[in-house]
Amino acid sequence: MPYTLRALSLAKLLRQTLALYRSHFFLFLSISAVPSLVLFMLQLALDKMPAGRPHHPETVGLLATLGIWCASLLSRSITTAATTVAVSDIYTDRLPDMWDSFARLSGRAWRIILAAFLVEIYVAFGALFCLVPGIYFAGVYGLAIPVIALENMGPKRAMDRSEQLTKDSTGRIILVYFLTAILTGILVAMLNAGATYLGWTSNQSIVSKHVLSLVTAAIGGILFGPISAIALALEYYDLRVRFEGFDQRHLRTLMMTPDALPQNPYANING
Repeated sequence: MPYTLRALSLAKLLRQTLALYRSHFFLFLSISAVPSLVLFMLQLALDKMPAGRPHHPETVGLLATLGIWCASLLSRSITTAATTVAVSDIYTDRLPDMWDSFARLSGRAWRIILAAFLVEIYVAFGALFCLVPGIYFAGVYGLAIPVIALENMGPKRAMDRSEQLTKDSTGRIILVYFLTAILTGILVAMLNAGATYLGWTSNQSIVSKHVLSLVTAAIGGILFGPISAIALALEYYDLRVRFEGFDQRHLRTLMMTPDALPQNPYANING
């Protein structure tokens, strides 16, 4: 097996993230493409709403913004969960598959979305009163979605579980968010700069600057969005290996006979 479960330093975790992304590029690209393209089409549709209701442009514009925010949250959370399942399959010696990664979320989608919404609320309120609590909550609850995807918990239990796992590693989660967000932001900015250099944002262009920004954001999300999700999945396993001996338990599981294998090899065992 090319990838093994073991504790990783932050530098090794980031290198492993990029190695996984390169070696399974089309798998992660296809996983991120499905939600990102749906979000893009919805953004284009909602972007036209205020023009059709000239008497209430503010209200319709607010509803459109709210709809785009909800769709963006849905897209990010489902992409993160499906990517987590794919990474888990790679590390637990199963054949990763795009459709299977989504299919195994069928009974958990609403919990994933609700957990993502609750985490977003925590982070938003923390950032509203002071930026530092918002960043802290992002680190504390950053593994809630991987927990639901792999341990099949409810939203509140998943957030508690994430808090338990990240108790002494909140800073690492924050750094993973920060570094992968910077990398993704730089790459998206390069796409925008390239479009501007080619004159695609000029007044004579058939594509408006706003629409082009949606296009480059969608491309950026498809190409680079999985990086953060892969890093979070690796961080989830890293913490389980460090504090729960998950690598040893998984090795024992592989040595068991097929009839004795547990139905959910990812489930948390506190005993």
